[in-house]
Amino acid sequence: MLKPISLVGEQRKVLSLNHEGPIQIKGAAGSGKTTVAIYRACHLMNTHADLFEPSKVAVFSFNKSLSAYLKVLANSLGDYDYSDLTVIHFHKWAYHFLEQQGFKLNGRVFDEDQAKYRLSVIINKIKDSEPSYERILSKRIEFYLDEVSWLKGKNILSLEEYQETKRSGRGTTDRVTSSDKIALWEVFQQYRHYMQSNGKYDFDDFALLCLDVIAKQAENFGPHFTHIVIDEAQDLSKAQVSVLSKIVSPTTNSITIIADAAQRIYKSGFVWKEVGLNVRGSRTIEFKKNYRNTAVIAKAALSLLAHDNDTDDFTTVEVGDRDGEKTLIISASNEKDELSSVLERVKNKHLSNKNESICLIHRTRQGVVKLGQLLLKNGFKISNISMSDKNGFSDDCIYIATMQSVKGLEFDHVFLCSLESELLPIAAGFSEPDDDLHISTERRLLYTCMTRATQTLTLSYSNAPSRFLSEINSEFVDRVNI
Repeated sequence: MLKPISLVGEQRKVLSLNHEGPIQIKGAAGSGKTTVAIYRACHLMNTHADLFEPSKVAVFSFNKSLSAYLKVLANSLGDYDYSDLTVIHFHKWAYHFLEQQGFKLNGRVFDEDQAKYRLSVIINKIKDSEPSYERILSKRIEFYLDEVSWLKGKNILSLEEYQETKRSGRGTTDRVTSSDKIALWEVFQQYRHYMQSNGKYDFDDFALLCLDVIAKQAENFGPHFTHIVIDEAQDLSKAQVSVLSKIVSPTTNSITIIADAAQRIYKSGFVWKEVGLNVRGSRTIEFKKNYRNTAVIAKAALSLLAHDNDTDDFTTVEVGDRDGEKTLIISASNEKDELSSVLERVKNKHLSNKNESICLIHRTRQGVVKLGQLLLKNGFKISNISMSDKNGFSDDCIYIATMQSVKGLEFDHVFLCSLESELLPIAAGFSEPDDDLHISTERRLLYTCMTRATQTLTLSYSNAPSRFLSEINSEFVDRVNI
């Protein structure tokens, strides 16, 4: 739900920055960096109307649910008309851009299951013909899906470049040698050849296709925008950010990058200089103060994050002093009892103040559907954030969402359900039993979801709990056994 907004403290500095050139707003969860970036975009449209008319300004968000929220936010900030402002997520923009360039994408884009099947066929064929590749080609299919996505995201064009590029984040037994890369490159090449020969694409192809179009048009390519906001930039690939940097006018080169390494929930990664963006020194503003969460919720979330092994680029968080309830952890012997307990607490919070927002979150889409059915059965109106890009975020309803879909959003009361060992970290993401990168990514996902709560946070599970629950400092939680 939207609430009245005013900039405070370090947030005000952003409005006085030069309107030309890229800047980075780097900050902790709850520091208001996304809201400030939208303010900056609106401020530019108001004060430099000749350069930044709404039709030439775009906000690229993490997903469709955040796009819907930011569109509403922009139009709530003042008396100006921002209806022509583009607020969109990258894949949707790229899809329309490529269709305008003559690409026929409808019905030709592989989903994850289709990509896994095709990779499995290719890998089995290569193993039969090259027995020496047996070790590296006997991993879980998620390993190869990640590697293909990483190669495309980095826009690696040759085996030599692949050999020279550091691939960090592997589990300790997940060794990839130089000879292994030869086998993996063969898998990548055959997968890419199949897709090209059959007129098929996957979502990672979108950025590469856009880069090809822009390169071919060269001097005749006309930038689409004079200012771009890139939200949740830490979860975009190098190729995607490269595209965005090329569709902004060189006259202004005006880009606002919003990033928080602690909320990186996808296995990508790059530095800004790789895409030609200089945000060093005064071009980066760091927001440290957490304004969103109560002190005890922020401390619980940070105690979880402290177990991450790669914290070098994390922002040091200054926790506020707002009082509140401790995070509640509900432990149930079965799912029915867990959901009954959650439902009772949802009813109590909804009845006590219908103007306060409530969101129930699950790791999987199937779990979200089950939560929605439970709420509907008990007379609640629901809004599934994961399924729609038209959310108004103002209705008298209970929100439901997957963990990925709530990134960038906030709610008064958050319930994270079914936090069990089989679902978090989710089993499908492991390429090896000790896949450090996957475990770290899933931990940051939970941290991100915990920091969506402004007033109360409830975590629940049945059967065996997620390993991450034991990482939360017991000083900041209350526990209930059912």
